[in-house]
Amino acid sequence: MNDENPQALLLIPDGYPVWIDVAQASVEGAGTAMRFVLPLQAHNLPLMHRRESKLVVALKGELDIRAGRQRIALLREGEAIKLEPGIAHRIHQHGAGPSTVGAVLWPGAVEQAFRELAAAALQNTYRRDDMIEILARYDVVWATESHGQGPESSTVRPFRDWLADLPEALAKRLAASWEFVH
Repeated sequence: MNDENPQALLLIPDGYPVWIDVAQASVEGAGTAMRFVLPLQAHNLPLMHRRESKLVVALKGELDIRAGRQRIALLREGEAIKLEPGIAHRIHQHGAGPSTVGAVLWPGAVEQAFRELAAAALQNTYRRDDMIEILARYDVVWATESHGQGPESSTVRPFRDWLADLPEALAKRLAASWEFVH
């Protein structure tokens, strides 16, 4: 993967970059895939997608997936978990080194929310409330509690085993771009 990808987004001023590896436009809106690196002891935003399914993949290192204080899963490198719409989650770095997160969302509308957040971050013009409002326009809620199916229904499997669950165009692109994941 090319860390110099011109598609890198910065969602929070002075935050970590997010790379769009499969843009929704490139797969006719079937979904989107992105990745980011969580430094030691870091975590991402507490989110709940109302319409999108999300596959979280440990591309490098380990990830602790949580809903509030409850652990949903501990992913080791190459493993993934599918989060259905309505499951609140936060992804935490786990282990001795930084972790690379792969996130696959379908149908993928949240990509535009991330692009809006990145544009605002470049201007340093938004606050947490603005971030929450941008996400809400795309049916993503800043949340720590689930409002749907419980996280206990999710299963950890190798990333490759999830490809059949994804829209075909998205799965093809990911099989090629994340081929190093075992």
